[in-house]
Amino acid sequence: MSEDRDHFDEKLHEKERAEEDVYFARRDRELIAKLRDVKDEEQRQHIRELAYMRCPDCGARLKRVTHYGVTIEECPSGHGMWLTDSEMHTLAKRERNSWIGRYFFRPKI
Repeated sequence: MSEDRDHFDEKLHEKERAEEDVYFARRDRELIAKLRDVKDEEQRQHIRELAYMRCPDCGARLKRVTHYGVTIEECPSGHGMWLTDSEMHTLAKRERNSWIGRYFFRPKI
């Protein structure tokens, strides 16, 4: 009887250790996932800061310039200009006879 009792106690102790192992493994996976998410978010934020307001061709910082009363961003090396939707519409309204005006205000057929 004492042997059965010892065997039962041993099995119960093994089960408890196994449940602890499962608990701690699950907790460790969750902590690692949280750390990975934080690290990924930090890397994404760092990349956003590096790429923000940069020319896609040469990587130079874009500078804000005002042309005809509209502020746009342009590459200092002359690789291009970037406009927001509202800036394009402002220019198109003012320049109805230019290509940009004709693009936004096409004649109705």
